[in-house]
Amino acid sequence: MKDIVIIGAGGLGKEVAQLIKEINKDKKTWNLLGFIDETVEKQGSVINDTPVLGSFDWLLKSRKNKIWTVCALGNPRDKYNIIQKASAYPVNYATLIHPDAKVNKYSELGSGCIICCNSFISVNTKIGNHVCINPGCGIGHDTIIEDYTSLYWNVTLSGNVCIHEGCEIGSKAIVIQKKTVGKWSIIGAGAVIIRDLPENCTAVGVPGRTI
Repeated sequence: MKDIVIIGAGGLGKEVAQLIKEINKDKKTWNLLGFIDETVEKQGSVINDTPVLGSFDWLLKSRKNKIWTVCALGNPRDKYNIIQKASAYPVNYATLIHPDAKVNKYSELGSGCIICCNSFISVNTKIGNHVCINPGCGIGHDTIIEDYTSLYWNVTLSGNVCIHEGCEIGSKAIVIQKKTVGKWSIIGAGAVIIRDLPENCTAVGVPGRTI
């Protein structure tokens, strides 16, 4: 099995630890060593039977030849910043796919992605690096999701949607077909996006409007 650590010992980190356990139930793949977290108060603790090993410096002290990791932070900007910091350390980024997720063979996934249970990814989709897709999401055909984006529970992206870098899409939000969401934008929970959104905006409501 491959050694792996989870960056981030918060709520999503706990869910990713459970995801790894469920992957291993289906096929023994990962040896979960623990969490990496910069929060001093968490270091040395144990969360749901998984230890918080320490800060990034633990990676240098471990003396393991090859360690895989995944960044378990939901907020895209926080995720971007921590991955830039992690790039200075000897890690490889794993993509974790729950056994109950449906990912079409004609789809492309980057590194460091988290694909949770009961998500459906249709044909000819392109998903970038460090994208988090929470449980129950539906991704339509020919959709593009760029790096660092996070989709929370039960998001629906219709066909030919383009989600640019670093977007944060709230639970049960919907983006209808052929719409584009500009980079680093936020879509609120339950919003229905029926028109293109610019960069760095926040959209809420039905239909979605920028605020």
